[in-house]
Amino acid sequence: MTAADAGLADRAAPGTPPPLPGMRERWPGPRPLLWAPRAHTVEVVLPASGSRLPLRLVGAHEPGYWRADAELAPGTDYLFSVDGGPPVPDPCSTWLPCGVHGASRVLDQEFAWTDGAWRGADLDAGALLRVDLPTFTAAGTLDAAADLLEDVAATGVVGVELSPVAAYDPERGPAAGVRLFAVHEPLGGPGALHRFVDRAHRCGLAVVLDAPHRWAVADDLGLHAFGPYATGSRIGPRTGARPGPPGSDSPRINLDGSGSRGPRDFLVADAERWLRDFHVDGLLLDVEALVDRSAVPFLGELAEDVHHLGEQLGRRLHLLVDGPGRSDRLTTVVHHILAAPGDADPVQDLRRLAHEVFPPTTAPWRPPSLRRAHRATQRASAVLVRDLTRLPAANRSVPWTPDAGDAYREAPGVTDDDRACLLTFAILAGTPPVLDTEHVPVPARDDRARRLVAWTRRLVALRPAASADRDLPVEVRTAGTSLVGRRGRTAVALVTGTEPADVDVSSLPADMKVVAAWDPEGTTLADGVLRIPPRAPAVLHSGPVEP
Repeated sequence: MTAADAGLADRAAPGTPPPLPGMRERWPGPRPLLWAPRAHTVEVVLPASGSRLPLRLVGAHEPGYWRADAELAPGTDYLFSVDGGPPVPDPCSTWLPCGVHGASRVLDQEFAWTDGAWRGADLDAGALLRVDLPTFTAAGTLDAAADLLEDVAATGVVGVELSPVAAYDPERGPAAGVRLFAVHEPLGGPGALHRFVDRAHRCGLAVVLDAPHRWAVADDLGLHAFGPYATGSRIGPRTGARPGPPGSDSPRINLDGSGSRGPRDFLVADAERWLRDFHVDGLLLDVEALVDRSAVPFLGELAEDVHHLGEQLGRRLHLLVDGPGRSDRLTTVVHHILAAPGDADPVQDLRRLAHEVFPPTTAPWRPPSLRRAHRATQRASAVLVRDLTRLPAANRSVPWTPDAGDAYREAPGVTDDDRACLLTFAILAGTPPVLDTEHVPVPARDDRARRLVAWTRRLVALRPAASADRDLPVEVRTAGTSLVGRRGRTAVALVTGTEPADVDVSSLPADMKVVAAWDPEGTTLADGVLRIPPRAPAVLHSGPVEP
């Protein structure tokens, strides 16, 4: 996307179809293009020769944009100088081999893709596995993670949610600023991301990439030299997280103030780059970092653009919307139920959550910015995935969490039975689940890991049948330490205590049968009574299901 996309600034009517794109050059690309609305002069600085090449204003139809007269050859290092100031990297650098404060380098975008038949995946019907690159493998690189994609596919998930790959200063961390358009060199650089996505598609896996917008206009990046990328307000640590070091908060992106057209173009161009150039299937967006009060919320504008891009590419694209305190609600409630067997308060929390997230007649809760975006972009709603359920490690390692060092420190006393319970509720809840490798070990190297992976595969296979009734109300019944949750044709039974129990399921439809049991030898159903071992969930269903 560039400002040359005629009519972009005029998208104000909800549901208005976006204009068809004209013939325009790729941005970012080999021909330098820069948004610097306050500049009097802009030059491209070539460190190899010491020469400076002037940029020219594009024209009144693209206010504030400067463009070079000619393309730069792949591999050329360059920087920008605004009004004779010190040379600084391109805000849209696609390659930063010398670090986020070094020279930008023109990237050759050519790659021998083998995924021509790939058309995307249905994230609503399946599950994702969170791949946190620094901890997923010993090497912590994209190529090392790609070697485990066959094992990921063996879990039954439809795709991976990949931790941020945007470039940052390794010594100061992402909170000091990320360059959105560039792949972090220690991860393997842009070529490694090409290989990872291509291999994922060969394994039948979609790739959803986390977009760390929270740190996209951090002070250290120096974007103020070009224009008003940031507003005066700032984003602090995630609610409930321990405070970071002084200065760890970041400015908000200017999405609704004076000069906001440039930052909006900047973020749309970044999204298009990952989806088009790297064949990524979706992006995870942090609602808190993208909040704005404009007549056409940015999230709605981005959804419209991604919807149109998907039509162009012939692939299903997604925007997953998440933020602090949203996707961890279900797992938190289930954890409390397991920690306090027979306590009525966590069960009441589960009932309230079921009514809030899965009401039969009204739309689910959304933050104000997302509600405005939904109203403004009904046509693009097919690309928006609004509610997620994350398992603990998948929630702790998302981009807005500053506690990266604690991302995989599991609470003491957690057993595989507890993991099986959490997997059951998360996968069958209805909202798209994001699993983690604490509960779904990849690769599965021993019997206990293989048991968890097999349980995951069974639940994922049952998910389409359970999700078919997602618009129906959820019923939760308890008796002592037993709990039965039912929606439509699917029910989950669980004993939270330490002894086996007989659970009365006579009120369920007579044709309901046990289709999955964590402890199949100890689980029996006869005459409306389900005999179930402690903390060994069982799933019942009426009607056909995948074997």
